[in-house]
Amino acid sequence: MLAAVLVSPPARACYSGLVIIPTTDVTGDWMWAVDIQWQGTSRLFKTDAFVLNTEVGMGERFEMGLDFDLSDGAEDRTLFNAKYVFLKSAKGRFSAALGVQNTTNDFRSSPYLVTTTDWGPLRTHLGLQRTPGEDRTDPILGVDRIVNGKWQFMADYTRGDGNFASVGVGYTFQSWQIVAGAQWPNGDGKPVVVVHVIFWGPLSRKGG
Repeated sequence: MLAAVLVSPPARACYSGLVIIPTTDVTGDWMWAVDIQWQGTSRLFKTDAFVLNTEVGMGERFEMGLDFDLSDGAEDRTLFNAKYVFLKSAKGRFSAALGVQNTTNDFRSSPYLVTTTDWGPLRTHLGLQRTPGEDRTDPILGVDRIVNGKWQFMADYTRGDGNFASVGVGYTFQSWQIVAGAQWPNGDGKPVVVVHVIFWGPLSRKGG
């Protein structure tokens, strides 16, 4: 799945979002992205969860993909994800998207609505997430700042038991990015260390 031609990376974080919550960022027109995710409370790379997230961008407003739970002892679990940016301001300062992805601790699909506002020095992200299996919709919020097109600092929060607050930092190379962060459960439980390594490239010359 590696592309022969490398392109300048988009300003994106893990899973077209922050450490946990989604944003209105999308992968890009005919671009692929693969996000390798480790997380857990034990030693790094000897973790409780190992997930492979994939995306394909179709146009400038839509992406879709499959997520694979490869954790030790996990059942054969695969989830579909998708995002559509249905609103974008003329100057690109405000956008809104609808989508579905895994944002829970037990690998289940969650539909969401999210908005992103670019204030210049930083971006804010506000939205709602439906909790699977429960008659509940939880607010999500986040903030991030990109420095020199390379460093990205981020924090997010999802209300509700079983959800998390998180902080993270990412660094973007030519065609890949690494993001490291920590998640704190809203209820009982230990903080969770999370690492994302994201690769991307064009599916065809159209994506370059």
